[in-house]
Amino acid sequence: MQLRFLLITGPNSPPAAVEFGPGLNVIYGGSNTGKSHVLRLIDFVLGAKFPPEPIVEQAGYDLAHLGAVLDDGSERTFVRALQGGNIKVLEGLIRDRPTHALGVSVSAQHSAQNSLSRLLLAQVGAANARVRVDASGKTRDLSFRDLERHSLVNETKIQDGSSPVLSGQFVTKTAETSVFKYMLTGVDDSALDVAKPDLAQPMRQAAQLELLDRQIRDTEREIADADQDHDELIKLDSALDEELSRSFVVQETAESSYRELTSSRLELRREYEAVQDRMGEIDSLKARFALLAEHYRSDEERLASIAEAGSFFLLEDAAVCPVCGAAPEHHRPDDACEGSVSEIMAAAEAEIVGVRERAMELQVTIGGLTEERATLASRARELLPKLDLLQANILREVPTVQTIRTQTSNVIARKLTIQKSLELVRRRNGLVAQRAELGVSPGYDSSTIVAQQQLDGATLDAFSQIIEAELQAWEFPEARRVFFELPKMDISVAGKSRSANGKGVRALLHGAFSLSLMKFCKGRARPHPGFLILDSLFITYRDPSDDEDTAIASTPLKDRAFRAFSMLPDDLQLIILENVDVPDWLVGQPQVTHFTGSSSTGRAGLFPK
Repeated sequence: MQLRFLLITGPNSPPAAVEFGPGLNVIYGGSNTGKSHVLRLIDFVLGAKFPPEPIVEQAGYDLAHLGAVLDDGSERTFVRALQGGNIKVLEGLIRDRPTHALGVSVSAQHSAQNSLSRLLLAQVGAANARVRVDASGKTRDLSFRDLERHSLVNETKIQDGSSPVLSGQFVTKTAETSVFKYMLTGVDDSALDVAKPDLAQPMRQAAQLELLDRQIRDTEREIADADQDHDELIKLDSALDEELSRSFVVQETAESSYRELTSSRLELRREYEAVQDRMGEIDSLKARFALLAEHYRSDEERLASIAEAGSFFLLEDAAVCPVCGAAPEHHRPDDACEGSVSEIMAAAEAEIVGVRERAMELQVTIGGLTEERATLASRARELLPKLDLLQANILREVPTVQTIRTQTSNVIARKLTIQKSLELVRRRNGLVAQRAELGVSPGYDSSTIVAQQQLDGATLDAFSQIIEAELQAWEFPEARRVFFELPKMDISVAGKSRSANGKGVRALLHGAFSLSLMKFCKGRARPHPGFLILDSLFITYRDPSDDEDTAIASTPLKDRAFRAFSMLPDDLQLIILENVDVPDWLVGQPQVTHFTGSSSTGRAGLFPK
């Protein structure tokens, strides 16, 4: 597939477009003119999950159109709303804004049955391909975005020290290695789904490594988050032990005094409450006894009135008997009736004596209770000041005790944090020791072992020779002995790893790697998107990071590289996005666009001003 144009349109805005053709294409100019935005928009139209961060000039635009010629020669235009969503596929190179009924809508997600990824994979001969995702042999569908990663190299990635093959995510490392193997060999991992083979020793070792490396990585991330030096942690842990011992002694002394005060307060409070309870009981008894005394007084008065009435009766002349009702003429002096007045008077007087005795006993009891209550009240009055004093002393102790407890708790918390960090280091060291017991060479991991099993030396050597030839065409200094280093999944030139160079040289070598991969795949009919976009390949000429970058900037390498690019065959497409000026002989060429940054001079940028 080759790109033919990128068009951004809005309902009321003039279209913004850049044209592409086969072979070399260059967009160059100053910063903030929209060059990198071109790459991000192309990535988005081809299925990126999130829209690119909009630039100011994009206001008023809502659709991105990408025209392309597919490998079978057919022309397609892919249109996607800048807010996201599905992608509309139009037949032909259509620059008009599509109507709702025009074209076919496909999903940006590969998992959908009708997706852009599946359509493009079929065009590059990679339909239904599978890639291995771990050392145990688990696989997943190849996505077009797996291949596209090698066609869209942004400014950050091109100068990064990590492998051009890998994204830097540990969990996708094996899958990315498998994709690279598929691009070089044309053999995917579908066979692993047909019959799961017994894992040979290297693959069992790779599976163990994968598990250990994941655990080591997670542990090291936690250690890095703690941001503590191990030796300092040990010293700090020892110092905290001593501080904790001192804190416990101080806390025990303070709390001993506090406990004595609270214990004394508890005893006095219990006594005070017992006194109050007894006084309450006495008050209740006295209230009942007062009622009883009133009953005694009432009884005495009633009996006295009976005796007094009897005496008055005896002084009167004979009359009807008040007891039996007999008339005077029928009274029998020798035969008293039952309940004679004299007997009643005698009984009443006797009962009065008894009532008075009981009343006196009751008064004695009440007097005893009154004395007891007075004693209790006196004790209560003695206890209250003591309780108040103890409470005041306790309140004075509380801040000290709380402060000491807080200090001790803080020391314990710091101790636990240090212990956790030390435990992380111990766990990491244990995992590293287990890894060492596997006997794996330093720098090797599960993806390296998987690559060793799937990437033969002859294929890697052939690929390295293409990179070497590319660098020699650029007249790159000491462009000889280019090797692919499996542990790093990267190249070395003249014995020096790409990652060991400054960012300018790293960018050049990454560009050579990606361009050579496209040439290798096209020359051997291997799956590849068919185009390559490099952002800031010649950063060493704009911002050299070391002496080697500066030295290269003084050579004709840039001119030689552009001449090599200009001779690319028409079945390859290279798009260079650059901040530096191009050689004079390229200026004004049909597929060379200059973003001047000024509307008064040529084209200002991606969007019209």
